[in-house]
Formats: sequence, C-alpha cells, structure tokens
Amino acid sequence: MANGSIRVQLGALTSEESARGEWDRLARRHADLLGAFRPQVVRFEREGQATLFRLRTGGFADVASAQAFCEQARARSVPCTVIR
Repeated sequence: MANGSIRVQLGALTSEESARGEWDRLARRHADLLGAFRPQVVRFEREGQATLFRLRTGGFADVASAQAFCEQARARSVPCTVIR
C-alpha cells in the first residue's frame, strides 16, 4: 500500500511541531487506519500569508485507493483530501 505516489492531506497547521503533534494524536486515536503510514510535513509559504505546515501521508497506488482511505478517515471526523 505504501509504494505508490498518491498522497492525502490530513491538515494544515501553523508550525511543524503542531503538525507532528497532530499526527501523533491521530495515529494514537486511529491506529488501525494510520498504522501502516508515516507522516510527511510539507512547509507551504504564500507571499503575504502565514506559513503553513501541511500534514500528509501516502504511498497509495492510485487515486481510487486514496479516495477510499479518505472516506474512512472522514467517517471518523478526520479531514482528508487526496493530493494528486
């Protein structure tokens, strides 16, 4: 499952520390869903706006499997967006 290039975004936070903390919280609460994945924190800067740290994970083989993962995540009130 973790060999593909499709990722999902689980949040955008104001610091790298916050993003990693959110991963830890989600991974503890939803170990059965997130246990096979590792966090990716991506810094995002847009001129004139605050820097955000996008919390992502992935390795999905195709968009359909990423969408199925997001459906499961959203059913648990975890925000999830497929990143192509």
